[in-house]
Amino acid sequence: MLDRRARILVVDNSERTLTHSLKAALMGHEVEIARDAFDAIYQIDCAGRPHDVIFCDLARNDLPGPELWAYLSLGRAGAAQRMVFVASKPLGSETHAFLDRIPNPCVVLPADPEALDALVTRRVACGGPGLARFRLGQGGRRSAAGAGEADT
Repeated sequence: MLDRRARILVVDNSERTLTHSLKAALMGHEVEIARDAFDAIYQIDCAGRPHDVIFCDLARNDLPGPELWAYLSLGRAGAAQRMVFVASKPLGSETHAFLDRIPNPCVVLPADPEALDALVTRRVACGGPGLARFRLGQGGRRSAAGAGEADT
């Protein structure tokens, strides 16, 4: 349990998909919605204090998640490290390769709301960067090593 509300940015161009899926897990936190990648960049650049977690759909229409991550990696005060990618459909080989190269977690929807809340709590407690790889798949299954693995 956090001693403060986490500040969360959800980059979602379709409220019915990502935001709806995350809504139960994010209750009690300060949540802002960016309808496209450019709005997300604006909100990140103009934030009074950094977002603790940035949820971003991998398969965005305007700027795919990997490209947004690369852009934010260019000096946006650790914003790229605070990203948690979300996948609502099977991932292609390029996306798998991207996720294997970076330390950011990937949530596969549908995900358990309690497990998502635990992920937010861990991200805030660790300060985002340096968090061990954590993939949360359907039902929040965990491997023997203790890290959840996506089912894709």
